Amino acid sequence: MMKKESVDFLVVGGGIAGYQAVLSLLPHGSVLLVSRGPLSSGSSYYAQGGLALPWGFGPEDCERHVQDTLRAGAGLCDEPSVRTLVGDGERVWKGLLSLDVPFDRDSDGTFLTTREAAHSVPRIVHAGGDRTGFLILSSLAKKVSEDPAFRFLSNHQLYRLRKNPEGRVTGALFLGETGHELLEIEAGATILSTGGGSSLFLRSTNPRLQRGDGVAVAARAGCEIERMAYYQFHPTVLDIPGQAPFLLTEAMRGEGARVVNRKGRRFLFDYHPDGELAPRDVVSRALWLESRKSPEEGIFLSLTHFPKGRVAQRFPQVYRHCLELGVDLETTPAPIRPAAHFQMGGIRSDMNGRTTLPGLYAIGEVASTRVHGANRLASNSLLEALVMGSRVADAIGSVRHLPETGDNSSDEPDQALLPSVDIEEGWSRLRQILWDSAGIVRTLPLVQKGLLEILEMIGTSRQAPVEGGRFALGNGLLVARLILEDILTAPVAGANYVVSEMPAPAVKNKD
Repeated sequence: MMKKESVDFLVVGGGIAGYQAVLSLLPHGSVLLVSRGPLSSGSSYYAQGGLALPWGFGPEDCERHVQDTLRAGAGLCDEPSVRTLVGDGERVWKGLLSLDVPFDRDSDGTFLTTREAAHSVPRIVHAGGDRTGFLILSSLAKKVSEDPAFRFLSNHQLYRLRKNPEGRVTGALFLGETGHELLEIEAGATILSTGGGSSLFLRSTNPRLQRGDGVAVAARAGCEIERMAYYQFHPTVLDIPGQAPFLLTEAMRGEGARVVNRKGRRFLFDYHPDGELAPRDVVSRALWLESRKSPEEGIFLSLTHFPKGRVAQRFPQVYRHCLELGVDLETTPAPIRPAAHFQMGGIRSDMNGRTTLPGLYAIGEVASTRVHGANRLASNSLLEALVMGSRVADAIGSVRHLPETGDNSSDEPDQALLPSVDIEEGWSRLRQILWDSAGIVRTLPLVQKGLLEILEMIGTSRQAPVEGGRFALGNGLLVARLILEDILTAPVAGANYVVSEMPAPAVKNKD
């Protein structure tokens, strides 16, 4: 028999957005957070750079932050949403201080701020040098764990949204640890905070479980998905053969790190007057173009001009990891190459997390609120996670009743259309296809070829008993299809990508 439970609020996904929502919802009722894995399974845990805030919090500070966000977004941000995001910055900052998150300070107790790419002023606060995400997430998790109305369930994979006859989402079904048994959760409100899908690309900064599951499940339920063409590629990612890509935080360039070729030349000024502090999309495109000129030369991030000991003190986690791989950042430039980093599109939602399905909310990277446009401003992701985690609770905190039951789910694990390709080979092929066709360079022939290959893999699907590994691959293929189809229907020249032989971009800022 399928296990069934009920709760006031169901949160799916254990990153900063999810835990902030839990904290904000607990005064209103019971909350169950369901995650694929432990805290370390999501991107929040690894967020290095910091938290962007309209530091000073006056009208001029907020306006500068808004304008920097709009400029970085390449004209595709929704301005009212951006103003809401920035305007809520002071509230979430005060909340973090009440949790005693150990943000870095100088010797007299003043909070340290840094400037990152495309920011006009230093406004990014950080904790533990380069462990901001981990320390915020740990503080949130510790706080909510003290409340008896909170429960955490790990190692469960989102399978399907639960809906009543009127089409309202009334919870969700999950695959258990073995990938076969089902758990049904009935809830008054369901919040997806499952993260993005950047690990679907061959080179990615994301943990492997960040593969678009929330988008796939929401799409199958009929939820509107938008802007899936918009993926950000982070330019400074460690590139050592045989090693997984490792992010070299944006804050390094904010503190003065230089991007150089093998001869030590800072070529970024050929592409943008801000050089290393140009927006991420500009820097990633420049690295791609420069590598095409001299592929054997290599491109590097250099901190060798920093005072002795400064790198290890300011970026302890990054410094230790690079040292383990044989790169001493204090004496040796690090080889870099861009990698997929952040999903700007996703489940369409407003600034209260409401989606196009009643009863379903989406926050954080899985959601498309249009605050990031076609290129996210550095360190705005943690701000969005905290703001939306709070705002979704404001919107649904009064919804404590459980909707009437009425789901047509069976008591046994369902049959489903699942891809019949070898799972390991399928993942490998999918990631290569997306990297080749939806990466920094996008051409019409490449995108069309990639879509045909993904559709071919989807075409192998057969009705079979639900099994977690094969179901996850099916999710990945669906998300890959959505990405490539969106590129073809609304191509995005001029932001994040080198676009050739593509139709003119169909840009819609509001509708």
